[in-house]
Amino acid sequence: MTYAKAQGKTLVLDVMEKDQAAIRLYERLGWRNIGSAVHRFGDNQQTTAQCYVAPS
Repeated sequence: MTYAKAQGKTLVLDVMEKDQAAIRLYERLGWRNIGSAVHRFGDNQQTTAQCYVAPS
């Protein structure tokens, strides 16, 4: 996070909805939810993810 900030970059990440512990952690650390996305993979499989932006 420090390197990205020094480079003027904003970090974003996707967290699979099934990973509730990770979602709670990122939110406790100040990451802000900016929406959701559907990830498609394999043979017509998909999973939903929550999208986060790092605290500024």
